Amino acid sequence: MSRRFYDALRDALEATGWSIPTLCREAGVPTTQITKFMQRGAKGERTSTNVDDAAKIANALGLTLDEMLGDDTASLRSEAVDLWRQLTDGERQILLAAARGQRAREDTSPTQSNASDPPEIQDDLDRA
Repeated sequence: MSRRFYDALRDALEATGWSIPTLCREAGVPTTQITKFMQRGAKGERTSTNVDDAAKIANALGLTLDEMLGDDTASLRSEAVDLWRQLTDGERQILLAAARGQRAREDTSPTQSNASDPPEIQDDLDRA
């Protein structure tokens, strides 16, 4: 689950023990901008910063912006692509057929499963 950049930055500053000026110097972003951002966030006001500076801050902390925000979508997609590349063409066709069949069943009747499904797919459907 993603979280707000303000919360992620506050937690990162606490975890590293860095001050805002130290972080900004390491990230190459204006100290005044981040100081104002954190002050507004601490008051519960709406906060925003540009994506380039957010990415620079995350990088200075040794993280990607996705990692900093707790969004694992990119890493899950990357893992899926890596696994896909390891499959043979035949395995890919089986996987695609199973996914397309699952999708078709969801579109027509989300709570029913097909008795002709292989046992492992049937088990997954029964747990859904």
